[in-house]
Amino acid sequence: MRDKQKIKKYKDLLLQENQKQNLISRKQENNIDNHIKDCLSISSHLSSNIMDLGTGGGLPGIPLAIEEPRKKIYLVEASQKKCSFLLHTKNLLGLENLHVINKRGEDLHLKDFAEDMDIVTRAFGTAEKTIKTTKKLLENPNNQLKLMKTEGVLKEEKIPKGYEVKKIEDLDSKDKYKRRILVTIGLQEDA
Repeated sequence: MRDKQKIKKYKDLLLQENQKQNLISRKQENNIDNHIKDCLSISSHLSSNIMDLGTGGGLPGIPLAIEEPRKKIYLVEASQKKCSFLLHTKNLLGLENLHVINKRGEDLHLKDFAEDMDIVTRAFGTAEKTIKTTKKLLENPNNQLKLMKTEGVLKEEKIPKGYEVKKIEDLDSKDKYKRRILVTIGLQEDA
């Protein structure tokens, strides 16, 4: 199956499953192509090991796994029901580079991951909440958070002591009225 066919199959599976469980907002079902484009806009900003924290229906992890078969993608989701959908989708699409983890972010440990990684969130919550959730993983100074945000939201968010914004990169926006950014956060470097 080619990438475009896999993306189409993924969209069909996502919309079909969304009738049974809330994977994406019902209001956003008609916008699925924009959501996938938004997810793929971060690809060039990521390392070869990526964790999609709180992936829900697999956004951004599944589109990234389809488009970047050499990158290792971990989908982390606390809901067993959603993980069943993710595993089913992984198998149907033959995504060997995709790994589904049915855990809460707080329950993940560095010893579970052999390599450095980027931890991506798209609709997980505030920067502060995400840092608290991934605190154990961020003990590795090479692991970084990559938060997909709209520009105005970041200004209102609090970054906990000991962490800092390392970089802010513009993304190809899904909405021409909102500027999308990718915010990289890591351990604060000692002065």
